[in-house]
Amino acid sequence: MLDVVRQEADSALTPERLRAANIHPDTWLATDYLNHFNEVIMLLELVPSMPDCLEDVLTWEPATYEEHFVRSSYRDKDLVLAAFAAAPPGPKRRFLVLVAEMDTIMLDALAQLRLHGGTPLGGAVAEEAAHLLKHLVTRAAGVMNGIAGADESSTQDAVDALMTR
Repeated sequence: MLDVVRQEADSALTPERLRAANIHPDTWLATDYLNHFNEVIMLLELVPSMPDCLEDVLTWEPATYEEHFVRSSYRDKDLVLAAFAAAPPGPKRRFLVLVAEMDTIMLDALAQLRLHGGTPLGGAVAEEAAHLLKHLVTRAAGVMNGIAGADESSTQDAVDALMTR
């Protein structure tokens, strides 16, 4: 059954259509999803010097790839969702593992920030979470852009490959 869905999607989701919608033509993933994490990373980095940002950080909630796009005003979200449903299992699995790691880090950080928010410890928690998330976002971008395999390519290799494309 999955093969039939994949074949039908393959015929509708051409590389040209995918590229036009900012979906990688090999992985069928759109990096716009990473904005869900990039936005909170920016806020986490501000928390130590601007504790008022903590309120915004504490509103963050996990969102699946599908939830992110359903809620977004992304122009080609239907195409993004169709591509994700039929995405190659290897990159999709690696991507979802990284998303689960990022969600766990954020949920742990949120719990600690609720306890220690306006203190120096809260600032340290925010900085550490931002650091860990940046690393994982870079790895996820590598997977989404088809340049990082399961255990290959370091984060720096992924960044270098992105910059030379």
